[in-house]
Amino acid sequence: MINLDHLNVITTIIDTGSFQLASEKLNKARSAVSYSVKQVEEHLQVQIFDRSNYRPSLTPEGQAMLPEIRQLLKHARGFEGFVQELRGENETELRLGVSSIFPVARLSGLLQSLRSQFPATTLHLEFEVASGERLLLSEQVDLAIFAAPVRNMALEYRQIASMEVPLVIAKGVIPCDPQAVTREDLAQHPQVVVKSTDEKSPDTGLLEDAPKWFVTELGAKKDLICAGLGWGRLPSHMIAEEIAQGDLMVLPTLGDITLPICITKRSHQDLGPVGAHIWKFFDPPTP
Repeated sequence: MINLDHLNVITTIIDTGSFQLASEKLNKARSAVSYSVKQVEEHLQVQIFDRSNYRPSLTPEGQAMLPEIRQLLKHARGFEGFVQELRGENETELRLGVSSIFPVARLSGLLQSLRSQFPATTLHLEFEVASGERLLLSEQVDLAIFAAPVRNMALEYRQIASMEVPLVIAKGVIPCDPQAVTREDLAQHPQVVVKSTDEKSPDTGLLEDAPKWFVTELGAKKDLICAGLGWGRLPSHMIAEEIAQGDLMVLPTLGDITLPICITKRSHQDLGPVGAHIWKFFDPPTP
């Protein structure tokens, strides 16, 4: 019988793109990764990887086998989860990544339900800026909530909200009709930017000609903009009162942005009882 751990090594090589990266992700020696592949190939008498190029690629036989391997591993993980739930065993810890633009108030109901139903589970909330996808892919979190205007095939998404992120500036900073403000007008004042918590993720949405002020959290960005010290985009729920009172002006200069907010997990990832509860929590109520 084939060792399921050997099959997991094969899918990890495909997902990471190399034997070396697979060994790092699995915390196995490079030789152990090669041994796992060799064991499967010898047992099945089929060559799975073409090793003639710099990066390993699947042979036609390997490509045909990959969906079946993934399905087998999925069933195995599902069975383990079933047994775990049967025993009443919940995750002892769970890590949830949350984008800083997501309203914390939207989490209160979820946190109350977790406290009630899973009191023994320790929850780690990782608040991040523009790094939710990378945190999930690198397995630093188990689930993540972030804006997903583009989708990664390695992840599974469920949209739970839409969020408007208007471009705003304090009243009087630019003394003209907000509808007439140009890119050149904006470039005369600092653009306030929340720096990504992931050093490998580039900061996006920058106006090239404008001076930049970088901050590390969203509240500081709002304070600077409200004080008339710069401009930038802020989630609409954070500034509804300031806009209504006329303290902040919405500018159409750089266009409107509405972001889909999704809860996400890794594709082929089987969730335990606590993770499944979080995944389903934002489902709309059944009529």
